[in-house]
Amino acid sequence: MRYALLPLLIALPLTAYAGNIKDTDLIASNTFFLPPSTAKTIYIQTRNSSDNQGVSFHDLGARLTAKGYKIIQDYGAAHYIVLANIVYCNITKPEMPVEAIVASGYGGGFGSSMMGGLQSLTGMASMAGPQGALIGSAASMGLSAIEGVGSAIGSLFSGPSTPKVPDDVNYACVADIQITEQGATASAPAPAKSGTAQHPGVYQTRLAADVHQKKLNEDEATPLLQQKLSASVAGNF
Repeated sequence: MRYALLPLLIALPLTAYAGNIKDTDLIASNTFFLPPSTAKTIYIQTRNSSDNQGVSFHDLGARLTAKGYKIIQDYGAAHYIVLANIVYCNITKPEMPVEAIVASGYGGGFGSSMMGGLQSLTGMASMAGPQGALIGSAASMGLSAIEGVGSAIGSLFSGPSTPKVPDDVNYACVADIQITEQGATASAPAPAKSGTAQHPGVYQTRLAADVHQKKLNEDEATPLLQQKLSASVAGNF
């Protein structure tokens, strides 16, 4: 009898852990279709400027390799350049739901008051500057939008007056994605946000993965959000 109870005791924590999740979702600001190509080389550079450094795109290369693409370290020789920055990971608030964050589009702020403080990722800009599809205004528009929004957002949820974490929360991670097809001449599809400049071979979107939990459990949410974001980026190829 003592041994028969052992599987039940082991299963209880797992059941409680899984039962904390009420729902998951993935939202994109806009969609696009990469033109058909026989070229299969990809250069990937990712950043995380959010509060949760545990979320990453570490499995993105494996997902693309499984589709027949080759990940290379020479961005000049790659047909595709994938730049991704996780700009936000935290509890969403009623005044700033995840839908509103995504609606602002690629490179958009989280409220007008934050826009002035955003800084570009100069390392990524210097990397992409010489490339054909990212020269001039394309580099300026594409790379300056992959910014450290997470540090600005963090101040909203930190400090000595941080409120008690409520029950029944939505925890979300938001990423800005840019895919550049080097040497492309066709215009990129019109983005969802009107007034945004278009550049040949540059495709951009903002993704958000969120987990609705009964009680906040960041360790539980992190792998789910990471998998959803990586799968979504790989799904464009």
